[in-house]
Amino acid sequence: MQILGVVLILTVVALFLLWIRSKRHEKGVLGKTTGDAQVFDVVVKGVYAPAVLRARLGQKVKINFLRQESSECSRFVSFPDFKIRQELPEGKTVTVELAPTQKGEYAFTCDMSMYQGKLIVE
Repeated sequence: MQILGVVLILTVVALFLLWIRSKRHEKGVLGKTTGDAQVFDVVVKGVYAPAVLRARLGQKVKINFLRQESSECSRFVSFPDFKIRQELPEGKTVTVELAPTQKGEYAFTCDMSMYQGKLIVE
């Protein structure tokens, strides 16, 4: 009976730590400022990593995608709010440039929406 209690407590603690970790990733990463743009590096391999990007309003955004897989699903990235669909050749870095004009959250996905990311402009 005591062993079962210990296992349950450890399970709850592990789930709590995973939940905290997932919330931290939702905050996203800030881009490196170079000149008049904010630059992000995103690796495409099973997911977009990082998947949440935080940018400041008033600066251009450049996102460098490096596709490290051959999955057909990840062949294109789309930014519906900006009407951009860009091919991502395997093993090559492709830069997508955006110029957000208002604050908000902008999704980016693969063609089948299995890979999902978010650009948060503040």
